[in-house]
Amino acid sequence: MYLYRVDKRKFEIGEEIQPNTDFEQYMDEESMKVENILNANRPDQIPVRKDCLFLFFELSAALNFFKKYGGYVYGVEPQKIYHRGDMNKLDNLLDLVRFTDDEDILTAAGNEYWKGGTHTFMPCYEYLVKSCIVRKCLVKPSELKSFTDNFKITDSIERTDLYLHTLGKISNDDNQ
Repeated sequence: MYLYRVDKRKFEIGEEIQPNTDFEQYMDEESMKVENILNANRPDQIPVRKDCLFLFFELSAALNFFKKYGGYVYGVEPQKIYHRGDMNKLDNLLDLVRFTDDEDILTAAGNEYWKGGTHTFMPCYEYLVKSCIVRKCLVKPSELKSFTDNFKITDSIERTDLYLHTLGKISNDDNQ
């Protein structure tokens, strides 16, 4: 399975990517509360989120993350998938954290992320894995400015030159 990883670290093709477990120290209080709710309700067979990599299912979702945070976009192959979750449910939980302290509501919303087979109207799937292998470097940090400039014109990830070019590279790889 070919997924996408956005990462500030530089990796070579064939290299294994492991989690950068200190990401929580950069979170604001509300985001940290979301992580705590998720970890408190996490099924036993799934590792703690800080010990996982988050991989994108869709190139457009990876590029949207790249647009916000920069880094490299890699085409990767996961070693073992522990969970597939809809990231929109994380946004929903974050909204709830901002509006209520009701533990029952927050727990119920946190459990929604872990439920299999449920999703929002337009799901944005992330895969939780312990490691993955780099198959291709698709986008470099130096491409961020031209990408964001092009996005301002198109107002759509899928209509940017970078998306179309990268999708073409992936398609060509699949045909070889």
